[in-house]
Amino acid sequence: NRDKLYELARHDDVEVYLITPKKWDTGMHLLESKQFEGENIRVIPLRTMLAGNEAFYFYLPSYFFQIRKIRPDIIHVEQGAGAFSYFQTLIARKVFAREAKCLFFTWVNCEVGNRFPLSFFERFNLSHSDYAICGNREAADLLRRKGFEKPIKVLPQLGVDTELFRKKGANDLKTRLGFEHFTIGFIGRLVREKGVLDLVEAVSRLKVPFHLLMVGSGDLRDVILRRAAESGISEKVKIVDSVPHEQVVDYLNCLDVLVLPSHTTRNWKEQFGHVLIEAMACEVPVIGSSSGEIPNVIGDAGLIFEEGDVDDLRRKLEALMRDGDLRCDLARRGRKRVLERYTHRRIAEETLKVYRKLMGLE
Repeated sequence: NRDKLYELARHDDVEVYLITPKKWDTGMHLLESKQFEGENIRVIPLRTMLAGNEAFYFYLPSYFFQIRKIRPDIIHVEQGAGAFSYFQTLIARKVFAREAKCLFFTWVNCEVGNRFPLSFFERFNLSHSDYAICGNREAADLLRRKGFEKPIKVLPQLGVDTELFRKKGANDLKTRLGFEHFTIGFIGRLVREKGVLDLVEAVSRLKVPFHLLMVGSGDLRDVILRRAAESGISEKVKIVDSVPHEQVVDYLNCLDVLVLPSHTTRNWKEQFGHVLIEAMACEVPVIGSSSGEIPNVIGDAGLIFEEGDVDDLRRKLEALMRDGDLRCDLARRGRKRVLERYTHRRIAEETLKVYRKLMGLE
């Protein structure tokens, strides 16, 4: 998320102070933030309790001292409406920065049925917020149903680095992987709600040569390989464990199409699908399911199939495989859409407009 903040700090009339947990337990590894100071931006890592628990983590008293010292005009918390850390922030604002405007970001687009104390935190936080930024349209609709009456902006939390994520020429990685035919890809968690089993089933019904590349980790890895074996396509399917983010671009450039076949569940639907805009930036055509925000992200720059409909997905794949002009058109549209809507600079500019409205400057 820091690229967005660096873009904000490029404006001479903006000073950015990023307060962040000093350590964060992802469940797989421990992240540690370092103090940093640059032009118009300062990163302030602070100690927390329950680091890694997004709902309940909180800062130690030094957080209040920092709010008093900074005296911010805007406090933007990117932790969701019901987080205890946001509740803590609103208390700090009331005591040490009474004139500051407070806003929050949320991806949540499904009713999750929070119980006490999270239900209390959410009601308090919503009633004391001045603005909300939602990562998708359904999140905005959900806030309205919960009675939030202040302004809402629909805007993703972060964009894409279009200098890193771009089309590349000759791809040594594709050669090393042994891919000679049309390559279909998925990059993300190998879990049921991502629809990965639908993708395996759809490609097993194709009558033309292909490769399926899946990059990621998850509970369904062995199930995918077993389904591929049962369908007689094992030699066409390759799974690569999760790679560092800066290497994702190399795998995207191996693909002729990226598929995001997400499934809506009782308490989850696709909130954005960031890999879609990374693929589009690389001029890789995309196919997405109708789950959640996917159709709005793709717009006219890709193909949409009805979630869970394996034959519909197969038909969309076949359409791209046989029509080179369609692939070229979608590749061009995808890059254009990202440059217009989803760069870090564009996200920062739209965020700054929100800040200026809150300050009465627009």
